[in-house]
Amino acid sequence: MGNSAGGDEHLNRLERISYLEACLKREATTEDSPHYMSVTAKEKRKNRRQHAEREANTRGMDLTPFYGKTDRQDDLWDSITENIVTIAIGPAGTGKTLVSLWWGMTHLTNQYYEKIYYVRSDVGCAHQRGRGALPGTMDEKMAPLVMPLHDNLAVMMKSKGASEYLLNKKIIEPILLEDVRGRSFNNAVIIFDEAQNATSEQCKTVLSRVGEDSKVIITGDTRQIDLEAFTRNNGLLDAYHRLAGLDDVGRVQFNHEDIVRNSVIGKILRRYDD
Repeated sequence: MGNSAGGDEHLNRLERISYLEACLKREATTEDSPHYMSVTAKEKRKNRRQHAEREANTRGMDLTPFYGKTDRQDDLWDSITENIVTIAIGPAGTGKTLVSLWWGMTHLTNQYYEKIYYVRSDVGCAHQRGRGALPGTMDEKMAPLVMPLHDNLAVMMKSKGASEYLLNKKIIEPILLEDVRGRSFNNAVIIFDEAQNATSEQCKTVLSRVGEDSKVIITGDTRQIDLEAFTRNNGLLDAYHRLAGLDDVGRVQFNHEDIVRNSVIGKILRRYDD
């Protein structure tokens, strides 16, 4: 009888994940959804974003001005600006981490924030060893986890050595998800990347770390869940739907059409999704 109850609970969790995934697909094409915006409204909003303002934000720092490559990238930029919490969900190659980091770097230049915290779970693929099993110092163990920072900073910074400087000076500070509990992040931008590899409780922990004058951006791709545990209890999907309609919380959903890394990625992902 106990096994039956456990099996029912497992089935209910899987059904909930399937239901939430279906909701994502439906929202992406519904005019009433928060992701639908007319072309006219998007053009008006883009016109409000003046070139001079962007230049002013990056003046005096080795940072190029941001210009979104897609409407969804612009949506993400504006959501971060207008909200305390933003959740960005969608396939790889759409620029979720890039835009989030670029926004943080832009607003560091005018001293709105003191630093950027880059939070990631110690999960990278389904069968990799734990970080503690790897040789070297903690910085050396974390090196593979912070490679996205180097890749994205190389796109926005003019100097080749900028990423090393920002990390060495802890202007950008990588933190493992397991080390977040008990922290309070003030005057900072918190980027929780690859959040599909987190439970609901872990997402709640990150969200509750937001201190005074701070913002948190949660990004991830539910198609890249690496462990079975996160399929049964996925914090990214749970937060995306649980926090819908809440004041100071923005949500942005990217789709295959928003992939900018390489046009072939969208075609490949569609084949895997079929």
